[in-house]
Amino acid sequence: MGKIKRLDEHLSNMIAAGEVVERPMGVVKELIENALDASAKQIEIRLVSGGIESLEVSDDGEGMDESDLLLAFERHATSKISSSKELFSPKTLGFRGEALPSIASVSKVNATSSNGSQSNQVLIEYGTLIKQRSYDRPQGTTITIEGLFRKTPARLKHLKSIGYESALITDLVEKMALCRKDVAFKLISDEQVLLRTNGKNDWIETLAMTYGNRIARLAHPFTCRDNDFKVDGLWLDPQENKSNTKAILIFLNQRVIRFYPIQKAVTEAYQNHIPPHRYPMVILNITADASLADVNVHPSKWEVKLSKEQQLYYLIVDHLSKALHDTLKVKNFEPRSLENVPTQEKLFDSTTYPHPISNHPLWEVKETSSEEPSVEKTSDPQRHPTFPHLDLVGQIHGRYIVASDPETLYFIDQHAAKERINYELILKQIEKKISIQQTLLVPLSLSLKPSLSPRYEQIQEEFLNLGIHIERLSENDVILRSVPLWLKEGSQEAFLADLLERFEDERSLSTESLRKASLATTACHRSVRFNQQLTHQEMRQIIDELSLCDQPYHCPHGRPTLIKIATKDLWRDFER
Repeated sequence: MGKIKRLDEHLSNMIAAGEVVERPMGVVKELIENALDASAKQIEIRLVSGGIESLEVSDDGEGMDESDLLLAFERHATSKISSSKELFSPKTLGFRGEALPSIASVSKVNATSSNGSQSNQVLIEYGTLIKQRSYDRPQGTTITIEGLFRKTPARLKHLKSIGYESALITDLVEKMALCRKDVAFKLISDEQVLLRTNGKNDWIETLAMTYGNRIARLAHPFTCRDNDFKVDGLWLDPQENKSNTKAILIFLNQRVIRFYPIQKAVTEAYQNHIPPHRYPMVILNITADASLADVNVHPSKWEVKLSKEQQLYYLIVDHLSKALHDTLKVKNFEPRSLENVPTQEKLFDSTTYPHPISNHPLWEVKETSSEEPSVEKTSDPQRHPTFPHLDLVGQIHGRYIVASDPETLYFIDQHAAKERINYELILKQIEKKISIQQTLLVPLSLSLKPSLSPRYEQIQEEFLNLGIHIERLSENDVILRSVPLWLKEGSQEAFLADLLERFEDERSLSTESLRKASLATTACHRSVRFNQQLTHQEMRQIIDELSLCDQPYHCPHGRPTLIKIATKDLWRDFER
């Protein structure tokens, strides 16, 4: 007798449940998606003990008649697709016909539904139909799940605390409420209302109801499109940054998804506005033809494959970067109580020190190579339109320049400000293709890692764009012939090593982002340091040069260059 046996239907459903449903959150997700596919406008979720003891999802959708309610719990039965063509371009959130029978195989299910003319109830316990009867109720569907994984103890023991499971469901409902801001959601846990949205299809209102008013005040509407994609949503001020990418919310055709390439696009757009290893909060709602997206990658439907992925990547990077650049202003400083300030301490240092801080003013080019025509300055550089006109006050603690206008006091981080100035100086030289090179008397030898050797031509081209000339000696060895004038002697090897490391570690990023990240490091090394006393002229020069920058409010690594405190806040704290 052969060893291979057919699995019975119940066991097949239990195996499928392992893919579709890992914890109560997975059940809630499937039930909410069914409600949305039924055109529900109000969805209520109730939890007891984080959904471990019981959970319930009710909606006011189209509902089902008697036969559909029974058929919904049979495997591979669905109303949402009927052909292979529809499988690869589904217009609904669910389409496999696996979720409900899988859930029913590992729990007790009480399902009631009405399509407006028929109302019925079905009771199923761990895959076995217990009861079917008429049941009076308004149009819509309610599905109650109890005893999840009670008969699969191995799965049950992997669930975590009630608080943890409840938090996962809350996070899911917050995302789905934002994704479908036209639907009113209500989440109740152990008789306590955790979340309620109004379904008025407003981004800011829905964000305030899910993440709070403070977050909503930091949000800015965002939209862009091309021939294949439309993207709308919200981006938040960089000051609202996180330690991971979980706050980058991505919706595709009204489906909550996880999509790493788009997370990378968002982080690239923010890279000059937030500190390293921090991540922004952004909500992106992507609309595309269903044929461009394959959501049939995994039964959970979290992951997708997307055609024209790179096109979407650059659409988001370009427009989100521009939105950030055009909108950001000076960061507000929230004053704390000014108690116990020692009056005898000298707050501002008025002593001058003869330490020059820059050999290269921001807008001056001192020489060009014989191969390039000289660049004439055709007009005076323009101040950033939102940068305030500041009067210099002094320096504090050898770290911060203090300035003011009639209504505000400003604290300028001298190192971060000079980083921004140097960074834009270098970028402008590169963008204008100003070839200010110096040939090395003794060429510098560099080794390429074997993984980078096949990419030598790409690396050589990128280096040439920076004014760096390398030649290949062997498979993994190159020599450095010349470097741009802005690359200081002694820092050349470290800069090139950093650039090569980024080529290896961040190969999914554009070469433009790799270049900017390395230039940010170079600008940092060239900049005035903390604990360096500056003359009045040097401080004035930093303020003036910063005002001419394209993005004066953050250093290349994303830290703020200046913060402000309103004079009226000082008056309030001094009880004036």
